[in-house]
Amino acid sequence: MSKLPKAPLVEVVTELRWKITSKEELAGVQYLYGDLYNELKQKYPFRESILPVEVPIEMTLNQPVHRFRSEKGGYPLLQVGPGIITLNTIDAKYYWETFFEDAKELIQTFFTIYSPNNTMAPALLYIDFFPFDFHENNVHEFINRKFNVTFGQSFLETEKLPTDFNMGFAYNMDLGDLRVNFQKGKNKGTEGILLQTRLNGNPDQPNIEIINNWLKEAHSLLSNLFKQLTQGELYESFK
Repeated sequence: MSKLPKAPLVEVVTELRWKITSKEELAGVQYLYGDLYNELKQKYPFRESILPVEVPIEMTLNQPVHRFRSEKGGYPLLQVGPGIITLNTIDAKYYWETFFEDAKELIQTFFTIYSPNNTMAPALLYIDFFPFDFHENNVHEFINRKFNVTFGQSFLETEKLPTDFNMGFAYNMDLGDLRVNFQKGKNKGTEGILLQTRLNGNPDQPNIEIINNWLKEAHSLLSNLFKQLTQGELYESFK
């Protein structure tokens, strides 16, 4: 297993979403939390509630409600709520092979204890961070110089530097909906640019093999996209 030693990676998330269309399904999801924890507590023993218990369950659809961690305050972690489960990790703990095996285990466990009746849609998200001083540098020039992106404006004549930044691209791919977004953000108190590359899979019938194969193809697509996006001086700086 290998990865870029100076990668700008912050977090990796895989999601599995499914539709809940009845009150009975919604009520039944509450048992999922305990059942999932019971099966995976040796690996993820630390439990957290994400939302206050007084929040009505109807308002938690497609939102994580509980979080299970491998260690207190640490990663990897999994999250679960009505219509959604996620597996999250950070750069220090990330190797694709390990992450994929953890994802397969979570998916297998989920299908063992819960039987969704409706279509499901997987997703894979990478969040990267690039330190950048918006007060001293021009973010448009930085993006054009460092990434394979051409961006600028000709509607305003000014010597002032942009103080904020948000741009994105969306494409319909065979594997689903591809989203690439740059925006101003912070990481551990440092200001800079957040890059989110996300692939949302097309809804399909619940099937473990289909989901696992999709994850492998999605990882390959997003990995190649990142290399192409940062190809050149920027990518070489990660080695």
